Amino acid sequence: MRYVAIDFETANNETISACSVGLAKMEDGKVVDSFYSLINPPSSYFSPMNISIHGIRPEDVSDAPSFEDIWPDMLMFIGEHLLIAHNAPFDIGILRAMLQWYGLPIPPLRYTCTVRISRKVWPDLPSHKLTDLSRLFGFDYQAHHALEDAVNCGLVFHKACPCQDEHDAAIYLMEQGIRFQRMTGGLAPLEPPQEQGGFLL
Repeated sequence: MRYVAIDFETANNETISACSVGLAKMEDGKVVDSFYSLINPPSSYFSPMNISIHGIRPEDVSDAPSFEDIWPDMLMFIGEHLLIAHNAPFDIGILRAMLQWYGLPIPPLRYTCTVRISRKVWPDLPSHKLTDLSRLFGFDYQAHHALEDAVNCGLVFHKACPCQDEHDAAIYLMEQGIRFQRMTGGLAPLEPPQEQGGFLL
């Protein structure tokens, strides 16, 4: 089963302050491709707290591309694959906010959240933070680097949902009370969308 894990780091608490993004394309619990970029955010104030978390400073992104510049490559990278995020409301919220800021269409991407999944699959764990899950399962991890976060999110998903294909994963997660969401709102259908004329249905 192939899917793409995503993670953003932000300059401050605003949803339009994404300063880096990582995408990890995963198959059978292994990274098959990756995408990483610093981002020069529309909301350019860098909170000292955020800097202390991810280490990215204003000078690091001064020559970085805007989200608008890298979005075509990101969208091509994601393609028709299911999108995974650890605390999806945060990362999908960032993605939606950045698209809206630049007046870009919101694609009907399917996504799910590994925080929700891990709470359902391992309800007795004391913590479902990515750092703690990575430590528990022995994953190598450099926390709060967008690509590292994406990779480890993908590893957690595979550990929690080791299914052969997306249809089986959808059924398995439905049994846990979780349905795939659509970025445009609502629930995604059980079957993945078909492509027609270059557009997802």
